Amino acid sequence: MSTSGTTADDGAGRGTHLVLRLLFLIGLGFALLGFVESAFIAYDVWSGGALSAARAPDLGFGIRSWTIHHALRPGYVSPNVKTNSMGLRSPEVAIPKPSGTLRVLLLGDSFTFGLRALDKDLFARRIEERLKEKAAPATVEVINAGVLSYCPLLEYLQYRQQLHILEPDLVVLNFDMSDVQDHLAYSRDLSASAEGLPLFVTEPSLRRQVPSAMPKLLLFEWLGRRIQGIRGRVQSTLEGVAFVRDQDRYLWALDGGPDMDAEAKSTMAPITDLAALLRHHNIPLALATYPQPWQVSADATPLPPIRGQYGIGYNTAHLNDRPFRKLAAFAAEQQIPFVDATPEFRRDTKPASLFLSNDFHFSAAGHALYGRVVSDFISDHRLLRFDR
Repeated sequence: MSTSGTTADDGAGRGTHLVLRLLFLIGLGFALLGFVESAFIAYDVWSGGALSAARAPDLGFGIRSWTIHHALRPGYVSPNVKTNSMGLRSPEVAIPKPSGTLRVLLLGDSFTFGLRALDKDLFARRIEERLKEKAAPATVEVINAGVLSYCPLLEYLQYRQQLHILEPDLVVLNFDMSDVQDHLAYSRDLSASAEGLPLFVTEPSLRRQVPSAMPKLLLFEWLGRRIQGIRGRVQSTLEGVAFVRDQDRYLWALDGGPDMDAEAKSTMAPITDLAALLRHHNIPLALATYPQPWQVSADATPLPPIRGQYGIGYNTAHLNDRPFRKLAAFAAEQQIPFVDATPEFRRDTKPASLFLSNDFHFSAAGHALYGRVVSDFISDHRLLRFDR
């Protein structure tokens, strides 16, 4: 009896067995992938497109930009927010500016934009109402150009590339305590002239748009975003530069936090460029700032997750005025009119009520107070020529 045939049959059988196991494992893997993807799809449908929206970021509220990193989509309409043809949260603006119109342009981030606030409550509208009382027969328009997560670098580029056509009579730049970290992040993608003048900032994902062999699965896209976020946080930690992590966002403004003198100076530098640009057209610039909730009261914005997420501490107030002093010194050196609303916020009889309880942005009362402070500053320092 020959054993060679038996051995060959056994080898072939084992080979077939391995192939079948491999096919089974591949099939099991695809089945598992399909199950997980189905769960992601179900969640996406339930959440109204929370995951799939990332596939078309330029079709949502915010759009990516080759020149100013990101902007608001023109003509966006939702129950709470509308943007005009320039992507600004303001009524439509006439171009060129009508005769007899005094136009104030507000630059800033989500506080200026008015996140979680109604249009009628925005401090832009409060400033406009108060200035109109003093401007008759002239018409006053206050244009809200605030964009979420902006900083002076992007605000300078925004004006230089787009907003100059509005012909403002006054520009007010609203400086936020988060601007330092935002600058550290955006300046990494900055293209500047040989003289160091900012030219443009491109949103990084626009540079990475290359064909991919991977299927467009929500699971893969979600994992990609998580990995990218982890990579950024690791890089921020290794470099010792606070440009990503939430717990570093207000680091320079906390009691016991680092001075970050060089970072603050770099953040404020584009304000000098903006002032020079405006001065060329005889347009005054004012610098304004306001406090975060924890710079006013220990019980402001008491609900999770904000204070924990940003390393602030619950039932804690950070009352050092170092960032405000730096802004004041910068403004004095550059001869830019400067107003700090912090004292008025701290003197309020109910300071915690000036902010949302579960978010660090202004409440309607906060918008009203800041609008009063800025409008009075404009009037008292005659930054608008009502007698034109």
